[in-house]
Amino acid sequence: MTNLLGARACAIAAFAAIVSAGTAATTATTAGPSAARPRQTPATPAVAQSNGDPQVDHAELRMFGQDMAHEHAQARSEGANGATFAPAVATAAATPDVVGQWSAPKQNGTPVIGVHTTLLTTGKVLMFSQLSYTLPDGRTTGRTMAAVWDPATQTARRVDPSSTDNLFCGGATVLADGTVLVVGGVDILNGGSSGIPVVYLFNPQTESWSQAPSMSKGRWYPTVIETMNGGAVIVGGRDVLKKANWDVETFGPSLTAAPQLVGTYNLDYQQGLYPNGFLLPDGSIFWFAGDRSDFMDTVNWRIDAGPVPNVVHMDYPNAMLLPLKPGGDFEIAVYGGKNKHHGITTAVAERINLSDPQPSFRLTAPMPAARTNMNSVVLPDGTIAVIGGNGLDKFGQAHLQTLLYDPTADTWTPMASQTLRRAYHSTAILLPDGRVLSAGDNGSSVPGGGGTQLEIYSPPYLFKGARPIIASAPASAARGARIAVSTTTNIAKLVLIQPGSTTHATDMHQRTVELETSARPAGKVGLRGYLPADGTVPPGPYMLFAVDSAGIPSVATWIQVT
Repeated sequence: MTNLLGARACAIAAFAAIVSAGTAATTATTAGPSAARPRQTPATPAVAQSNGDPQVDHAELRMFGQDMAHEHAQARSEGANGATFAPAVATAAATPDVVGQWSAPKQNGTPVIGVHTTLLTTGKVLMFSQLSYTLPDGRTTGRTMAAVWDPATQTARRVDPSSTDNLFCGGATVLADGTVLVVGGVDILNGGSSGIPVVYLFNPQTESWSQAPSMSKGRWYPTVIETMNGGAVIVGGRDVLKKANWDVETFGPSLTAAPQLVGTYNLDYQQGLYPNGFLLPDGSIFWFAGDRSDFMDTVNWRIDAGPVPNVVHMDYPNAMLLPLKPGGDFEIAVYGGKNKHHGITTAVAERINLSDPQPSFRLTAPMPAARTNMNSVVLPDGTIAVIGGNGLDKFGQAHLQTLLYDPTADTWTPMASQTLRRAYHSTAILLPDGRVLSAGDNGSSVPGGGGTQLEIYSPPYLFKGARPIIASAPASAARGARIAVSTTTNIAKLVLIQPGSTTHATDMHQRTVELETSARPAGKVGLRGYLPADGTVPPGPYMLFAVDSAGIPSVATWIQVT
Protein backbone atom coordinates (compact mmCIF):
# COMPACT_ATOMS: atom_id res chain seq x y z
CA MET A 1 0.00 0.00 0.00
CA THR A 2 2.93 2.33 0.46
CA ASN A 3 3.44 2.67 -3.28
CA LEU A 4 -0.04 4.20 -3.51
CA LEU A 5 1.23 7.39 -1.90
CA GLY A 6 4.20 7.73 -4.20
CA ALA A 7 2.11 7.04 -7.27
CA ARG A 8 -0.40 9.82 -6.73
CA ALA A 9 1.23 12.38 -9.03
CA CYS A 10 1.67 9.84 -11.83
CA ALA A 11 -1.85 8.59 -11.32
CA ILE A 12 -3.52 11.97 -11.64
CA ALA A 13 -1.67 12.62 -14.89
CA ALA A 14 -2.68 9.20 -16.18
CA PHE A 15 -6.34 9.76 -15.27
CA ALA A 16 -6.36 13.02 -17.22
CA ALA A 17 -4.90 11.23 -20.24
CA ILE A 18 -7.53 8.50 -20.04
CA VAL A 19 -10.48 10.87 -20.17
CA SER A 20 -9.11 13.79 -22.19
CA ALA A 21 -9.94 12.20 -25.53
CA GLY A 22 -13.66 12.53 -25.03
CA THR A 23 -14.22 15.07 -22.28
CA ALA A 24 -13.12 18.62 -21.68
CA ALA A 25 -12.51 20.02 -18.22
CA THR A 26 -14.97 22.57 -16.88
CA THR A 27 -14.42 25.19 -14.23
CA ALA A 28 -15.90 24.99 -10.76
CA THR A 29 -18.68 27.35 -9.80
CA THR A 30 -16.72 28.42 -6.75
CA ALA A 31 -13.19 29.74 -6.72
CA GLY A 32 -10.45 27.24 -6.04
CA PRO A 33 -11.61 23.66 -6.74
CA SER A 34 -11.71 22.25 -10.23
CA ALA A 35 -14.86 20.65 -11.52
CA ALA A 36 -15.52 17.04 -12.34
CA ARG A 37 -16.06 16.25 -16.01
CA PRO A 38 -19.72 15.51 -16.61
CA ARG A 39 -21.00 12.98 -19.14
CA GLN A 40 -24.70 13.48 -18.50
CA THR A 41 -27.02 16.36 -17.78
CA PRO A 42 -27.10 16.67 -14.00
CA ALA A 43 -30.33 18.60 -13.57
CA THR A 44 -33.54 16.65 -13.00
CA PRO A 45 -36.90 17.82 -14.36
CA ALA A 46 -38.86 20.06 -12.02
CA VAL A 47 -42.23 18.86 -13.34
CA ALA A 48 -43.21 15.25 -12.73
CA GLN A 49 -44.22 13.37 -15.87
CA SER A 50 -45.67 9.92 -16.54
CA ASN A 51 -43.31 9.37 -19.52
CA GLY A 52 -46.13 7.52 -21.23
CA ASP A 53 -46.30 4.79 -18.57
CA PRO A 54 -50.01 3.83 -18.30
CA GLN A 55 -49.39 2.26 -14.88
CA VAL A 56 -48.40 5.60 -13.32
CA ASP A 57 -51.02 7.09 -11.03
CA HIS A 58 -51.28 10.81 -11.73
CA ALA A 59 -52.30 11.57 -8.15
CA GLU A 60 -49.06 9.91 -7.04
CA LEU A 61 -47.17 12.01 -9.58
CA ARG A 62 -48.48 15.14 -7.93
CA MET A 63 -48.00 13.84 -4.39
CA PHE A 64 -44.72 11.90 -4.53
CA GLY A 65 -42.95 13.05 -7.67
CA GLN A 66 -41.79 11.29 -10.82
CA ASP A 67 -39.25 8.87 -9.34
CA MET A 68 -41.41 7.43 -6.57
CA ALA A 69 -44.54 7.33 -8.74
CA HIS A 70 -42.71 5.28 -11.37
CA GLU A 71 -41.28 2.98 -8.68
CA HIS A 72 -44.77 2.39 -7.28
CA ALA A 73 -46.14 1.72 -10.78
CA GLN A 74 -43.30 -0.70 -11.44
CA ALA A 75 -43.98 -2.52 -8.18
CA ARG A 76 -47.69 -2.79 -8.97
CA SER A 77 -46.84 -4.25 -12.36
CA GLU A 78 -44.47 -6.76 -10.81
CA GLY A 79 -47.09 -7.62 -8.18
CA ALA A 80 -49.73 -8.24 -10.84
CA ASN A 81 -47.37 -10.63 -12.57
CA GLY A 82 -46.69 -12.48 -9.31
CA ALA A 83 -43.44 -13.01 -7.43
CA THR A 84 -40.62 -14.34 -9.57
CA PHE A 85 -37.46 -15.96 -8.29
CA ALA A 86 -34.19 -16.86 -9.96
CA PRO A 87 -33.36 -20.59 -9.87
CA ALA A 88 -30.75 -21.73 -7.39
CA VAL A 89 -27.47 -23.16 -8.65
CA ALA A 90 -26.75 -26.70 -7.55
CA THR A 91 -23.81 -27.10 -5.16
CA ALA A 92 -21.52 -30.08 -4.66
CA ALA A 93 -22.64 -30.49 -1.05
CA ALA A 94 -25.43 -28.66 0.72
CA THR A 95 -24.07 -29.15 4.23
CA PRO A 96 -23.58 -26.03 6.40
CA ASP A 97 -19.78 -26.46 6.50
CA VAL A 98 -19.80 -25.99 2.71
CA VAL A 99 -22.63 -23.55 1.95
CA GLY A 100 -23.39 -22.04 5.35
CA GLN A 101 -26.87 -21.83 6.81
CA TRP A 102 -29.72 -19.31 6.96
CA SER A 103 -31.93 -18.92 9.99
CA ALA A 104 -35.69 -19.00 9.69
CA PRO A 105 -37.22 -15.53 9.17
CA LYS A 106 -38.09 -13.75 12.41
CA GLN A 107 -40.08 -10.58 13.01
CA ASN A 108 -37.82 -7.86 14.42
CA GLY A 109 -40.51 -6.91 16.92
CA THR A 110 -41.32 -3.49 15.46
CA PRO A 111 -42.99 -2.16 12.27
CA VAL A 112 -39.58 -0.84 11.12
CA ILE A 113 -38.22 -2.16 7.82
CA GLY A 114 -34.43 -2.19 7.61
CA VAL A 115 -34.08 0.11 4.60
CA HIS A 116 -31.18 1.84 6.40
CA THR A 117 -29.07 -0.40 8.65
CA THR A 118 -26.02 0.46 10.77
CA LEU A 119 -24.05 -1.65 13.26
CA LEU A 120 -23.59 0.16 16.56
CA THR A 121 -20.50 -0.10 18.78
CA THR A 122 -22.68 -1.80 21.40
CA GLY A 123 -23.17 -4.73 19.03
CA LYS A 124 -26.79 -3.74 18.47
CA VAL A 125 -28.19 -2.64 15.13
CA LEU A 126 -29.91 0.65 14.21
CA MET A 127 -32.56 0.35 11.49
CA PHE A 128 -34.76 3.09 10.13
CA SER A 129 -37.23 3.67 7.32
CA GLN A 130 -40.37 5.73 6.78
CA LEU A 131 -43.66 5.98 8.64
CA SER A 132 -46.35 7.27 6.28
CA TYR A 133 -49.39 9.03 7.66
CA THR A 134 -52.25 11.26 6.51
CA LEU A 135 -52.52 14.93 7.41
CA PRO A 136 -55.86 16.53 8.34
CA ASP A 137 -56.12 17.99 4.84
CA GLY A 138 -55.89 14.49 3.33
CA ARG A 139 -52.33 14.71 2.05
CA THR A 140 -49.96 11.81 2.68
CA THR A 141 -46.59 12.49 4.25
CA GLY A 142 -43.97 10.62 6.24
CA ARG A 143 -41.51 10.81 9.12
CA THR A 144 -38.64 8.67 10.39
CA MET A 145 -39.45 5.31 11.94
CA ALA A 146 -36.42 3.78 13.74
CA ALA A 147 -35.58 0.80 15.92
CA VAL A 148 -32.59 -0.71 17.70
CA TRP A 149 -32.41 -4.50 17.35
CA ASP A 150 -30.35 -6.59 19.78
CA PRO A 151 -28.85 -9.79 18.26
CA ALA A 152 -28.28 -11.21 21.75
CA THR A 153 -31.92 -11.10 22.79
CA GLN A 154 -33.48 -11.10 19.29
CA THR A 155 -35.64 -8.16 20.37
CA ALA A 156 -36.05 -4.58 19.19
CA ARG A 157 -37.39 -1.32 20.53
CA ARG A 158 -38.57 1.82 18.76
CA VAL A 159 -36.24 4.83 18.87
CA ASP A 160 -37.96 7.31 16.53
CA PRO A 161 -36.60 10.86 16.46
CA SER A 162 -38.99 13.30 18.15
CA SER A 163 -39.19 15.54 15.07
CA THR A 164 -41.30 15.05 11.96
CA ASP A 165 -38.23 15.07 9.68
CA ASN A 166 -38.08 12.11 7.30
CA LEU A 167 -34.54 10.65 7.06
CA PHE A 168 -35.68 8.02 4.54
CA CYS A 169 -33.31 7.99 1.53
CA GLY A 170 -30.65 9.97 3.39
CA GLY A 171 -27.04 8.94 3.92
CA ALA A 172 -25.39 7.52 7.05
CA THR A 173 -21.95 6.62 8.35
CA VAL A 174 -20.15 6.04 11.66
CA LEU A 175 -17.97 8.85 13.01
CA ALA A 176 -14.68 8.36 14.85
CA ASP A 177 -16.33 8.33 18.29
CA GLY A 178 -18.94 5.76 17.22
CA THR A 179 -21.74 8.27 16.74
CA VAL A 180 -23.96 7.54 13.73
CA LEU A 181 -24.20 10.52 11.38
CA VAL A 182 -27.34 10.76 9.21
CA VAL A 183 -27.71 13.52 6.62
CA GLY A 184 -30.57 14.45 4.33
CA GLY A 185 -33.80 12.62 3.66
CA VAL A 186 -37.00 13.20 1.74
CA ASP A 187 -39.82 15.74 1.70
CA ILE A 188 -42.80 13.77 0.39
CA LEU A 189 -45.10 16.79 0.45
CA ASN A 190 -42.81 18.53 -2.01
CA GLY A 191 -42.79 15.70 -4.48
CA GLY A 192 -41.00 12.57 -3.32
CA SER A 193 -37.46 13.11 -4.56
CA SER A 194 -37.08 16.46 -2.81
CA GLY A 195 -34.14 16.48 -0.41
CA ILE A 196 -34.14 18.01 3.07
CA PRO A 197 -31.03 19.67 4.60
CA VAL A 198 -31.17 18.12 8.07
CA VAL A 199 -28.28 16.54 10.00
CA TYR A 200 -28.98 14.05 12.79
CA LEU A 201 -26.75 12.15 15.22
CA PHE A 202 -27.54 8.85 16.93
CA ASN A 203 -25.75 8.02 20.17
CA PRO A 204 -25.24 4.23 20.45
CA GLN A 205 -24.81 4.36 24.22
CA THR A 206 -27.97 6.29 25.07
CA GLU A 207 -29.81 5.06 21.95
CA SER A 208 -31.11 8.54 21.35
CA TRP A 209 -31.15 11.12 18.55
CA SER A 210 -29.97 14.72 18.53
CA GLN A 211 -30.08 17.29 15.76
CA ALA A 212 -27.02 19.16 14.51
CA PRO A 213 -27.03 22.36 12.40
CA SER A 214 -28.40 21.77 8.91
CA MET A 215 -26.60 21.67 5.58
CA SER A 216 -26.84 24.55 3.12
CA LYS A 217 -29.25 22.64 0.83
CA GLY A 218 -31.39 19.56 0.90
CA ARG A 219 -30.08 16.11 -0.03
CA TRP A 220 -32.01 13.06 -1.22
CA TYR A 221 -29.76 10.05 -2.05
CA PRO A 222 -26.49 11.53 -0.70
CA THR A 223 -23.34 9.62 0.26
CA VAL A 224 -21.41 10.24 3.49
CA ILE A 225 -17.80 9.03 3.76
CA GLU A 226 -15.42 9.27 6.73
CA THR A 227 -12.40 11.57 6.59
CA MET A 228 -8.99 11.31 8.22
CA ASN A 229 -9.82 13.85 10.94
CA GLY A 230 -12.67 11.77 12.33
CA GLY A 231 -15.40 13.65 10.50
CA ALA A 232 -17.14 13.01 7.17
CA VAL A 233 -17.51 14.42 3.67
CA ILE A 234 -21.02 14.76 2.20
CA VAL A 235 -21.58 14.45 -1.56
CA GLY A 236 -24.52 14.19 -3.91
CA GLY A 237 -28.27 14.08 -3.58
CA ARG A 238 -31.06 16.28 -4.85
CA ASP A 239 -32.19 19.48 -3.18
CA VAL A 240 -35.68 20.58 -2.25
CA LEU A 241 -36.31 21.60 -5.88
CA LYS A 242 -35.34 18.07 -7.05
CA LYS A 243 -32.23 19.43 -8.71
CA ALA A 244 -28.75 18.01 -8.28
CA ASN A 245 -26.97 19.31 -5.18
CA TRP A 246 -23.47 20.10 -6.43
CA ASP A 247 -22.16 21.28 -3.06
CA VAL A 248 -19.51 19.24 -1.23
CA GLU A 249 -19.65 19.71 2.53
CA THR A 250 -17.74 18.35 5.51
CA PHE A 251 -19.05 17.58 8.97
CA GLY A 252 -17.08 17.13 12.19
CA PRO A 253 -15.07 16.21 14.05
CA SER A 254 -17.09 18.63 16.22
CA LEU A 255 -20.63 17.32 16.60
CA THR A 256 -22.10 20.77 17.21
CA ALA A 257 -20.63 22.79 14.33
CA ALA A 258 -22.54 23.29 11.10
CA PRO A 259 -21.40 21.44 7.95
CA GLN A 260 -18.76 23.40 6.05
CA LEU A 261 -19.03 24.06 2.31
CA VAL A 262 -15.70 23.22 0.65
CA GLY A 263 -16.65 23.52 -3.01
CA THR A 264 -19.35 23.38 -5.66
CA TYR A 265 -18.79 21.10 -8.66
CA ASN A 266 -20.55 20.32 -11.89
CA LEU A 267 -21.36 16.73 -10.91
CA ASP A 268 -23.25 14.58 -13.39
CA TYR A 269 -26.49 12.70 -12.73
CA GLN A 270 -24.96 9.45 -11.48
CA GLN A 271 -22.39 11.18 -9.29
CA GLY A 272 -25.29 12.74 -7.43
CA LEU A 273 -27.23 9.58 -6.50
CA TYR A 274 -25.54 7.47 -3.81
CA PRO A 275 -22.07 7.41 -5.41
CA ASN A 276 -19.72 4.85 -3.84
CA GLY A 277 -16.87 6.50 -1.93
CA PHE A 278 -13.65 5.07 -0.50
CA LEU A 279 -11.14 6.85 1.73
CA LEU A 280 -7.58 6.25 0.48
CA PRO A 281 -4.48 5.97 2.73
CA ASP A 282 -3.33 9.48 1.77
CA GLY A 283 -6.64 11.02 2.83
CA SER A 284 -8.08 11.51 -0.65
CA ILE A 285 -11.32 9.81 -1.73
CA PHE A 286 -12.01 7.57 -4.72
CA TRP A 287 -15.55 7.83 -6.05
CA PHE A 288 -17.28 5.29 -8.28
CA ALA A 289 -20.58 6.32 -9.87
CA GLY A 290 -21.86 3.74 -12.33
CA ASP A 291 -20.25 4.91 -15.56
CA ARG A 292 -17.29 6.87 -14.21
CA SER A 293 -14.83 7.32 -11.36
CA ASP A 294 -13.23 10.36 -9.75
CA PHE A 295 -10.55 11.29 -7.24
CA MET A 296 -11.20 13.97 -4.65
CA ASP A 297 -8.26 15.76 -3.05
CA THR A 298 -9.46 16.56 0.47
CA VAL A 299 -6.69 19.09 1.11
CA ASN A 300 -7.19 21.38 -1.89
CA TRP A 301 -10.72 20.08 -2.57
CA ARG A 302 -10.06 19.33 -6.18
CA ILE A 303 -11.87 16.65 -8.22
CA ASP A 304 -10.00 14.86 -11.01
CA ALA A 305 -11.69 12.42 -13.38
CA GLY A 306 -10.56 8.82 -13.00
CA PRO A 307 -10.66 5.75 -15.23
CA VAL A 308 -13.87 4.66 -16.91
CA PRO A 309 -15.25 1.15 -16.25
CA ASN A 310 -15.61 -1.31 -19.12
CA VAL A 311 -19.33 -1.73 -18.45
CA VAL A 312 -21.93 0.74 -17.21
CA HIS A 313 -23.02 -0.38 -13.69
CA MET A 314 -25.49 2.41 -13.10
CA ASP A 315 -28.48 1.17 -11.11
CA TYR A 316 -27.58 -0.30 -7.70
CA PRO A 317 -24.42 -2.31 -8.33
CA ASN A 318 -22.05 -3.22 -5.51
CA ALA A 319 -18.69 -1.49 -5.18
CA MET A 320 -16.43 -2.96 -2.52
CA LEU A 321 -13.04 -2.16 -1.03
CA LEU A 322 -11.35 -5.56 -1.01
CA PRO A 323 -9.67 -6.68 2.24
CA LEU A 324 -6.41 -4.81 2.78
CA LYS A 325 -3.41 -6.99 3.57
CA PRO A 326 0.10 -6.13 4.82
CA GLY A 327 2.12 -4.94 1.85
CA GLY A 328 -0.89 -5.50 -0.42
CA ASP A 329 -2.69 -3.25 -2.86
CA PHE A 330 -5.67 -0.95 -2.46
CA GLU A 331 -8.21 -2.52 -4.77
CA ILE A 332 -11.90 -1.90 -5.51
CA ALA A 333 -14.27 -4.50 -6.98
CA VAL A 334 -17.45 -3.50 -8.84
CA TYR A 335 -20.09 -5.94 -10.00
CA GLY A 336 -23.70 -6.18 -11.08
CA GLY A 337 -26.15 -3.33 -11.40
CA LYS A 338 -28.57 -2.32 -14.09
CA ASN A 339 -27.97 -0.04 -17.06
CA LYS A 340 -30.55 2.77 -16.92
CA HIS A 341 -30.28 3.29 -20.67
CA HIS A 342 -31.63 -0.13 -21.68
CA GLY A 343 -32.82 -1.64 -18.38
CA ILE A 344 -30.68 -4.78 -18.60
CA THR A 345 -29.12 -6.13 -15.40
CA THR A 346 -25.51 -7.31 -15.68
CA ALA A 347 -23.39 -10.06 -14.14
CA VAL A 348 -20.16 -8.34 -15.15
CA ALA A 349 -17.50 -7.83 -12.49
CA GLU A 350 -14.50 -5.50 -12.64
CA ARG A 351 -11.62 -4.51 -10.40
CA ILE A 352 -9.34 -1.50 -10.24
CA ASN A 353 -6.00 -1.49 -8.42
CA LEU A 354 -5.49 2.00 -7.06
CA SER A 355 -1.92 1.17 -6.01
CA ASP A 356 -1.00 0.94 -9.68
CA PRO A 357 0.66 4.14 -11.01
CA GLN A 358 -1.78 4.01 -13.95
CA PRO A 359 -4.88 2.28 -12.58
CA SER A 360 -7.59 1.08 -14.91
CA PHE A 361 -10.63 -1.13 -14.65
CA ARG A 362 -10.09 -4.73 -15.73
CA LEU A 363 -12.75 -7.38 -16.25
CA THR A 364 -12.72 -10.26 -13.78
CA ALA A 365 -14.79 -13.41 -13.33
CA PRO A 366 -18.49 -12.52 -13.69
CA MET A 367 -21.17 -13.48 -11.20
CA PRO A 368 -23.05 -16.70 -12.05
CA ALA A 369 -26.12 -14.58 -12.93
CA ALA A 370 -27.02 -10.93 -13.35
CA ARG A 371 -27.96 -9.11 -10.14
CA THR A 372 -28.85 -5.64 -8.96
CA ASN A 373 -30.00 -4.36 -5.54
CA MET A 374 -27.88 -6.96 -3.71
CA ASN A 375 -25.74 -6.31 -0.63
CA SER A 376 -22.14 -7.40 -0.11
CA VAL A 377 -20.48 -8.03 3.24
CA VAL A 378 -16.76 -8.64 3.80
CA LEU A 379 -16.26 -11.57 6.18
CA PRO A 380 -13.38 -12.01 8.66
CA ASP A 381 -11.80 -14.77 6.54
CA GLY A 382 -11.39 -12.32 3.62
CA THR A 383 -14.24 -13.59 1.45
CA ILE A 384 -17.31 -11.55 0.51
CA ALA A 385 -20.90 -12.70 1.03
CA VAL A 386 -23.28 -11.38 -1.63
CA ILE A 387 -26.81 -11.34 -0.25
CA GLY A 388 -30.08 -11.12 -2.17
CA GLY A 389 -30.62 -8.89 -5.16
CA ASN A 390 -32.73 -9.45 -8.23
CA GLY A 391 -32.50 -9.63 -12.00
CA LEU A 392 -35.44 -7.55 -13.19
CA ASP A 393 -36.80 -4.12 -12.26
CA LYS A 394 -36.98 -3.52 -8.50
CA PHE A 395 -38.22 -6.89 -7.25
CA GLY A 396 -38.53 -9.32 -10.18
CA GLN A 397 -36.39 -12.46 -10.58
CA ALA A 398 -35.26 -12.34 -6.96
CA HIS A 399 -32.06 -14.17 -6.02
CA LEU A 400 -32.49 -16.11 -2.79
CA GLN A 401 -29.17 -17.94 -3.11
CA THR A 402 -26.16 -16.31 -1.46
CA LEU A 403 -22.84 -16.07 -3.29
CA LEU A 404 -19.36 -16.17 -1.79
CA TYR A 405 -16.69 -14.24 -3.67
CA ASP A 406 -13.04 -15.10 -3.06
CA PRO A 407 -10.95 -12.07 -4.13
CA THR A 408 -7.70 -14.06 -4.11
CA ALA A 409 -8.95 -16.83 -6.39
CA ASP A 410 -11.41 -14.55 -8.25
CA THR A 411 -14.18 -17.12 -7.91
CA TRP A 412 -17.90 -16.99 -7.15
CA THR A 413 -19.34 -19.95 -5.20
CA PRO A 414 -23.10 -20.53 -4.76
CA MET A 415 -24.02 -20.93 -1.09
CA ALA A 416 -27.19 -21.51 0.95
CA SER A 417 -30.49 -19.86 0.00
CA GLN A 418 -32.55 -17.65 2.26
CA THR A 419 -36.34 -17.74 2.46
CA LEU A 420 -37.37 -14.15 1.76
CA ARG A 421 -36.65 -11.81 -1.13
CA ARG A 422 -34.05 -9.12 -0.38
CA ALA A 423 -34.15 -6.86 -3.43
CA TYR A 424 -34.79 -3.11 -3.59
CA HIS A 425 -34.52 -1.33 -0.22
CA SER A 426 -32.80 -4.31 1.44
CA THR A 427 -29.66 -4.24 3.61
CA ALA A 428 -27.06 -6.63 5.04
CA ILE A 429 -24.25 -6.12 7.58
CA LEU A 430 -21.67 -8.17 9.48
CA LEU A 431 -22.39 -8.80 13.17
CA PRO A 432 -19.62 -9.02 15.81
CA ASP A 433 -20.17 -12.76 16.16
CA GLY A 434 -19.22 -13.33 12.50
CA ARG A 435 -22.75 -13.86 11.21
CA VAL A 436 -24.53 -11.66 8.64
CA LEU A 437 -27.82 -9.88 9.26
CA SER A 438 -30.17 -9.56 6.26
CA ALA A 439 -33.03 -7.05 6.50
CA GLY A 440 -35.38 -4.93 4.44
CA ASP A 441 -37.14 -5.06 1.05
CA ASN A 442 -40.31 -3.00 1.28
CA GLY A 443 -41.97 -4.27 -1.90
CA SER A 444 -45.28 -4.97 -0.17
CA SER A 445 -47.23 -5.17 -3.44
CA VAL A 446 -45.01 -8.02 -4.67
CA PRO A 447 -45.26 -11.23 -2.59
CA GLY A 448 -42.14 -12.70 -1.00
CA GLY A 449 -40.42 -9.57 0.31
CA GLY A 450 -38.59 -9.44 3.62
CA GLY A 451 -40.39 -6.45 5.13
CA THR A 452 -39.93 -6.33 8.89
CA GLN A 453 -38.64 -9.90 9.09
CA LEU A 454 -34.95 -10.56 9.69
CA GLU A 455 -32.75 -13.46 8.56
CA ILE A 456 -29.26 -14.34 9.75
CA TYR A 457 -26.64 -16.10 7.67
CA SER A 458 -24.02 -18.29 9.36
CA PRO A 459 -21.07 -18.66 6.93
CA PRO A 460 -19.38 -22.06 6.47
CA TYR A 461 -16.53 -21.16 8.84
CA LEU A 462 -18.96 -21.42 11.77
CA PHE A 463 -19.39 -25.15 11.08
CA LYS A 464 -15.74 -26.15 10.68
CA GLY A 465 -14.72 -26.58 14.31
CA ALA A 466 -14.12 -24.78 17.60
CA ARG A 467 -13.71 -21.02 17.38
CA PRO A 468 -10.70 -19.13 18.70
CA ILE A 469 -11.38 -16.98 21.74
CA ILE A 470 -9.77 -13.59 22.37
CA ALA A 471 -8.68 -13.65 26.01
CA SER A 472 -7.37 -10.09 26.07
CA ALA A 473 -6.84 -7.18 23.67
CA PRO A 474 -6.45 -3.43 24.08
CA ALA A 475 -9.58 -1.30 24.03
CA SER A 476 -7.80 1.38 22.00
CA ALA A 477 -4.62 1.94 20.00
CA ALA A 478 -3.09 4.64 17.83
CA ARG A 479 -2.14 4.24 14.20
CA GLY A 480 1.36 2.81 13.97
CA ALA A 481 1.05 1.16 17.39
CA ARG A 482 1.81 -2.44 18.28
CA ILE A 483 -0.95 -4.34 20.06
CA ALA A 484 -0.74 -7.64 21.95
CA VAL A 485 -3.70 -9.98 21.51
CA SER A 486 -3.84 -13.14 23.60
CA THR A 487 -6.02 -16.06 22.55
CA THR A 488 -6.92 -19.47 23.92
CA THR A 489 -5.66 -21.29 20.81
CA ASN A 490 -3.17 -20.59 18.06
CA ILE A 491 -4.31 -18.11 15.43
CA ALA A 492 -3.07 -17.16 11.97
CA LYS A 493 -4.08 -13.50 11.64
CA LEU A 494 -5.71 -10.47 13.23
CA VAL A 495 -8.35 -8.59 11.25
CA LEU A 496 -9.95 -5.18 11.83
CA ILE A 497 -13.41 -4.57 10.34
CA GLN A 498 -15.39 -1.34 10.52
CA PRO A 499 -19.08 -1.46 11.45
CA GLY A 500 -21.21 -1.38 8.32
CA SER A 501 -23.72 1.36 7.47
CA THR A 502 -25.71 0.60 4.37
CA THR A 503 -28.72 1.54 2.27
CA HIS A 504 -29.73 1.21 -1.38
CA ALA A 505 -26.93 -1.32 -2.09
CA THR A 506 -24.35 1.25 -0.90
CA ASP A 507 -22.35 0.59 2.28
CA MET A 508 -20.87 3.91 3.39
CA HIS A 509 -18.68 2.49 6.15
CA GLN A 510 -17.13 -0.90 5.43
CA ARG A 511 -13.37 -1.54 5.56
CA THR A 512 -11.39 -4.68 6.38
CA VAL A 513 -7.69 -4.55 7.29
CA GLU A 514 -5.52 -7.58 8.05
CA LEU A 515 -2.72 -6.53 10.39
CA GLU A 516 0.94 -7.36 10.04
CA THR A 517 1.69 -9.76 12.88
CA SER A 518 4.47 -11.47 14.79
CA ALA A 519 4.56 -14.14 17.49
CA ARG A 520 4.15 -13.24 21.13
CA PRO A 521 6.79 -14.26 23.70
CA ALA A 522 7.28 -17.99 24.28
CA GLY A 523 4.47 -19.52 26.29
CA LYS A 524 1.95 -16.83 25.40
CA VAL A 525 -0.72 -17.76 22.87
CA GLY A 526 -1.79 -15.11 20.40
CA LEU A 527 -0.14 -12.57 18.13
CA ARG A 528 1.29 -9.09 18.13
CA GLY A 529 -0.44 -6.88 15.61
CA TYR A 530 0.99 -3.75 14.01
CA LEU A 531 -1.44 -1.05 12.98
CA PRO A 532 -0.46 0.76 9.77
CA ALA A 533 0.98 4.22 10.42
CA ASP A 534 -0.71 5.76 7.36
CA GLY A 535 -4.37 6.30 6.63
CA THR A 536 -5.06 2.65 5.83
CA VAL A 537 -6.81 2.51 9.21
CA PRO A 538 -8.82 5.74 9.69
CA PRO A 539 -9.69 6.71 13.27
CA GLY A 540 -12.78 5.11 14.72
CA PRO A 541 -14.25 1.91 16.16
CA TYR A 542 -13.36 -1.47 14.67
CA MET A 543 -14.27 -5.07 15.33
CA LEU A 544 -11.09 -7.06 16.03
CA PHE A 545 -11.29 -10.69 14.91
CA ALA A 546 -8.70 -13.40 15.60
CA VAL A 547 -8.74 -15.93 12.74
CA ASP A 548 -7.11 -19.38 12.83
CA SER A 549 -5.39 -21.26 9.99
CA ALA A 550 -8.69 -22.86 8.96
CA GLY A 551 -10.27 -19.45 8.47
CA ILE A 552 -12.43 -19.75 11.59
CA PRO A 553 -12.87 -16.37 13.31
CA SER A 554 -13.36 -15.53 16.96
CA VAL A 555 -16.21 -13.43 18.19
CA ALA A 556 -14.99 -9.85 17.78
CA THR A 557 -13.91 -7.47 20.47
CA TRP A 558 -14.14 -3.72 19.90
CA ILE A 559 -11.02 -1.58 19.55
CA GLN A 560 -10.91 2.18 19.11
CA VAL A 561 -8.26 3.41 16.65
CA THR A 562 -7.12 6.91 17.58
